[in-house]
Amino acid sequence: MEKIRKIIKILPFLIYMYLFFLYGIYYVVMTSFGYNRIIGKNGFTLEYYRELILSREFLENLRYTVKINFFTGVISLLLAVVFLYLIHINRNSKYLGKFFKKILEFPVGVSYLTGAYALVLLLSRGGVIGSYLVKLGVIESIKEFPILINDNYGVGIILGYIWKVVPFMVMMCIPMMVDIERKWRDLGTLYNLTEYNFFKKIIFPMILPTLSLSFFLVLAYLFSAFETSYILGVTYPRTLSVQMYELYREGDIELRGKVMAINVIVTLIALTISFISYLTMKYLMKFKEREW
Repeated sequence: MEKIRKIIKILPFLIYMYLFFLYGIYYVVMTSFGYNRIIGKNGFTLEYYRELILSREFLENLRYTVKINFFTGVISLLLAVVFLYLIHINRNSKYLGKFFKKILEFPVGVSYLTGAYALVLLLSRGGVIGSYLVKLGVIESIKEFPILINDNYGVGIILGYIWKVVPFMVMMCIPMMVDIERKWRDLGTLYNLTEYNFFKKIIFPMILPTLSLSFFLVLAYLFSAFETSYILGVTYPRTLSVQMYELYREGDIELRGKVMAINVIVTLIALTISFISYLTMKYLMKFKEREW
C-alpha cells in the first residue's frame, strides 16, 4: 500500500515528463516525414531522407562522425582497462593508487566546453605547448608543431572526448573492482595467481559487462555531442550534430524537416551500433567465462 501511495504522489510528474518526451519524439518523426503545419505541409513524404541519402555532404559528415566516435570509443575502452589495471596493482600503495584516482577525478568536474577551450590553448600551433617547445629548441618555429586542433582527421575532437570518457568508464568499474578484489583475493592466493593473471582471469571478465555498458553509453552520447566537435572541428567535414546546428542557425523553416530527418537517422545509427556492440561484448563475455 505504501508503494502505491508513493507512485500516486509522483504520478503527475511522470505524466507531465512523459507527455513532453513522447510528444518530442512524435514531433521529430512526423516532421521528418513532411508534416509541418507551420508551413502548411500535411502530406507524407520521404523527400527529406532521399535528399540526405543522395547528399555527398551528409554522407561525408556521417562517415566522419562514425569514424570519430568509433576511434574515441575503442581508444577510451583500452585506456580505461589500462588505468583499471594500474589502480589494481597499486591498490596498496599509499600514494600511487590515490594519484591515479585523482587524475581520473579531475576531468569529471570539468565540462566538455571548458575542456575543448583548454585544448585549444594547449595544443593549437600558437598554444602553450607549441610556444614552450620553440623556447626549448625542440622545434625551430611554430609551423613545425603538428596540427592537432581544427584538423581534417578529427584528432583534436577525439582528444577532447577521450580525456572525459576514460574517467567515466573507469569510475563505472572501480566500485565493482574493489568488491571483486575483496571477495576473490583468497582464491587468487590459493591458485598462486600473479597480479596480472588475477586481473586477467578474475577481475576483467567480471567488469566486462560494466565496461560494455559504459561503451554503449559513450557511443550513444557522442552521436549527439556538439560542443567539442564544434570548437575543435573544421567546417568540412563536420559531425552530424554540427551540421544540424548549422541548418537550424540558417533560420529557414523549410529546412526543419531535413534537420529532423538527420535526428532520426542519428538515433537509429546509435541504436544499431549499440546493439551490435552489445552482441559482440556478450560473445566475448561467454568466451572469457569458458576460458576461466
